[in-house]
Amino acid sequence: MLEKSVEAIFARRVKDLGGISYKFAPVVAGNPDRIVLMPGGWVGFVELKADTGALSPMQRLWHAKAAALGTQVQVVTGAVEARAWVPPEPKE
Repeated sequence: MLEKSVEAIFARRVKDLGGISYKFAPVVAGNPDRIVLMPGGWVGFVELKADTGALSPMQRLWHAKAAALGTQVQVVTGAVEARAWVPPEPKE
């Protein structure tokens, strides 16, 4: 399955959960595919990959920088993960 198909499944999943998923424009190399806003205030970035996809070195760097700032970046691989995705529990 192509990554764009995984993205479509993921976008539908977010919508079904009451959230919004915006395509993140590739302005900076390595930035994630989607920014997601969910009920309850969860906001995070999601990188979507085909079943055989892997993170590039630039993506790993972007994710590490975001994590250092306390920003959540998730990687969703394949249609199964996209259909089952749920946002993480809020931090206390």
